[in-house]
Amino acid sequence: MTRLIGLYVLSILLFAGSTASGQHKYWLDHTSLATLSVILPEPDRCSEWINACTYTLTADQTSAVIAAGGVLTPMLSFAPAALAHKDPILSFALEQIQANYFLKMGLTGKGVKIGIIDGGFLRADRDPTLSHLFQKGLVKSYKDYITPEMEAYGGAIGLDDNHGTEVWQLIGGYDKEKNILYGLAQEAEYYLARTDHGAYEKRIEEDLLILALEDMQRQGIRLVNVSLGYNLGYSDASENYRPSQMDGKSTAIARAVEIAATQKGMLIVVAAGNEARDAWQTLSTPGDAQHALTVGASKFDIWDKMDYSSIGPDYTDFVKPDISVYSTLGTSYSTPVVTGLVACIWQMDSTLTNLEIIDILKQAGNFYPYPNNYLGYGVPTCPNIIKIMSGETIKRPQKVKTSKESYKLTRDFDTKYLVAFHKKDERNVMARVVYRPMGNKVKIKRITMARQTSLLIGTEVIEIFWE
Repeated sequence: MTRLIGLYVLSILLFAGSTASGQHKYWLDHTSLATLSVILPEPDRCSEWINACTYTLTADQTSAVIAAGGVLTPMLSFAPAALAHKDPILSFALEQIQANYFLKMGLTGKGVKIGIIDGGFLRADRDPTLSHLFQKGLVKSYKDYITPEMEAYGGAIGLDDNHGTEVWQLIGGYDKEKNILYGLAQEAEYYLARTDHGAYEKRIEEDLLILALEDMQRQGIRLVNVSLGYNLGYSDASENYRPSQMDGKSTAIARAVEIAATQKGMLIVVAAGNEARDAWQTLSTPGDAQHALTVGASKFDIWDKMDYSSIGPDYTDFVKPDISVYSTLGTSYSTPVVTGLVACIWQMDSTLTNLEIIDILKQAGNFYPYPNNYLGYGVPTCPNIIKIMSGETIKRPQKVKTSKESYKLTRDFDTKYLVAFHKKDERNVMARVVYRPMGNKVKIKRITMARQTSLLIGTEVIEIFWE
């Protein structure tokens, strides 16, 4: 139905954008008297307070109103909800690895099955940052191996039963209200296993971890996050390990992870541990498994090692950790960031093997090809990963050889300090030394018996070979 409008001076206010058919919405103010003969459609709505109605008009109808003496007063429009989307704010760890490159490619871990083996998922089903996963039916399984009689997602905060919930947030969590993205794997499928009890530390927890791994393999899960580690602190002190046993072979869970990686095609992402400040210092098991993807913790701006992040052993023929990512609260929380990253890589190319992905992540690190047992191959970034998978070259550390006992570097520094990782061989650190530039100069002194030194300048690495 149309309506003949007469006796109006029209004050027309544009308040919404064009529709798909090229129409616009206008306020028509009916307060003045003038004679206009314009045929308009039924009003969308009318306001008694401002004595006006809104109309959706075509371009021809708008022109007719103007020709009849109407006055157009444009206003800024409210964008439709579909266009109101803003890029999410990234967590610091995702910002560090430049996750926006993956987001622009639409990578969400879709179709990838992720297992999380942890100590509890307290209230995960009510956590707002995980609600989208439950709403979309992406939570496929929950199994409590420790206390199967306890209700799902139950437990006690005092026993750290929310640890798995926090880990999960960093794999696929999103705060819709604040528009903060915590994990990359927004559309992965999740399989949860509780194998660790916060009230005690017993070897049975390791047995249950192995059982959970086997169950997950039978369910076709290739990617598993293990933000757990075992070394000291057992309820029965006779069960404590020795540092020399962190060799990838001595513990049952390290052997199980190695089988999962080398025989079952599973990619097990494991936390290195948080004992670097303790007498123990070295990483925990199963992070010592050679073909686990073991993750340490780095700082944010300067990709130095977090002081708590456990150090890899110097008595194996492989380097640990493999890579490092930012976390202030422990390697338990740098590890899941990498798990979400892996899910996106597998979504991008499902034909890759687990070991190929580990190699890609190593190559994407800022220390590659000069790893160390503090940070591994360093921090991998999404643009580096994309370039490697596309066969492109990326910037590598500068290689310097010197027969002198010091190396002088002159340049403009945009970082407050530099870090030298002096190594007794190609990967094992003897000493970490901090240098502060004097103006635009710094002098790196060789320490006794050092063969190589990785000099970290913010995120850049210079590899010094002492001859």
